[in-house]
Amino acid sequence: MRERQTEYVSPANYSQNAAYLPYRRYLVDWMSDVGEQCRLHNSTVHVGILFLDKIFRSRNIPRGQWQLLATACISVAAKYEEAEEHCPPIPELLRLTKLGNAGHTPLSFRDGELEVLRYLNWQLRAVPPIHVVGYFLAKGAVFYEDTWQGRSLIEKIPKYMKKYADFFCNLTLQEYSFQQYLPSHLAAAVILASRVALNIEPRWRPELVRLTGYSEIEITDAFHHVWSYYEEQFPGHGSRAISPRSVTNMY
Repeated sequence: MRERQTEYVSPANYSQNAAYLPYRRYLVDWMSDVGEQCRLHNSTVHVGILFLDKIFRSRNIPRGQWQLLATACISVAAKYEEAEEHCPPIPELLRLTKLGNAGHTPLSFRDGELEVLRYLNWQLRAVPPIHVVGYFLAKGAVFYEDTWQGRSLIEKIPKYMKKYADFFCNLTLQEYSFQQYLPSHLAAAVILASRVALNIEPRWRPELVRLTGYSEIEITDAFHHVWSYYEEQFPGHGSRAISPRSVTNMY
């Protein structure tokens, strides 16, 4: 996974000059809504948005093609990430996105998918931070010796950790500046942010260094970036512990 992660996101590819960036937040929100309506996995939407970013930051795509290519990115991601029976049929995508009203047909949509594949050189193994976070959580990101708000851990803490981690992954997906970090680097910062949000002590452990490959010092800048962006989007929340229910309600 570490070897593959730089194919889509790396500091070397990070650029703030792409023409679409002022509108990226709207595209991300729109693609997320399409993914939710199609009942796709959250991680599939993240992959589709990485596809879009790679295409749009390297090419000047006419605005008239944005909706078609964004939808095609979601469709291609679903075909790569989801089981076949969960992939949305093209007529359904045309209906949901109203691309059919704009004159697109299943044939022209397939042309859009093919254009996406060509832009990506048929290299579809994108590794978004949410994939890496899922791996970290599966291996275990809370430990018996941890304390929660000064007390021993309760049974629901791993479930709470997943809620926080998903929340921070979705939050950082909205802002392009987080692509200056490697996915594994940002994923480690998300784990740290989730532990801080839960008031788990210690914030970082030797076991997490071994799991993630990063010390707390190495991810401090990324963590502060995540936390400051969170406080900017939800003023007042960052100064106190967040309840799992409030995280669910935010997104």
